Amino acid sequence: MAVFERVNGYVGNYTTGTLRSTSDLKAFVCTIRSTSNGSNTAVDLQAQDGDATVPNEADQMVELIMKELNPLMYHVPSASAGAVHLIMHGHAVDAASIKSRLVMISGIGTDTAVTLGTAITVA
Repeated sequence: MAVFERVNGYVGNYTTGTLRSTSDLKAFVCTIRSTSNGSNTAVDLQAQDGDATVPNEADQMVELIMKELNPLMYHVPSASAGAVHLIMHGHAVDAASIKSRLVMISGIGTDTAVTLGTAITVA
């Protein structure tokens, strides 16, 4: 009887503890830091989210970030840590290219950090 070796399937693709994409997606975590004070402190994005509590809040920092990066999904926690979580189309994008695009936005400093995500938490 012929024996067939399995060439598709498991081959390490289902190991636990590793973030995998099945459709060319990448997750990133950004820490947005300010240019104004030079102290490498995170921007409180709660005050930059265009929540309409103050008139004329168009084009605040969160909106400008989303316009620039055009993520497939994103989450900006209600906290003062400057965190932005992104799901991006993974073709021709990496942490360095995202950072270079972010620091071109007024108010975002070069100490801004962008890291490729290694896990997903959904709540």
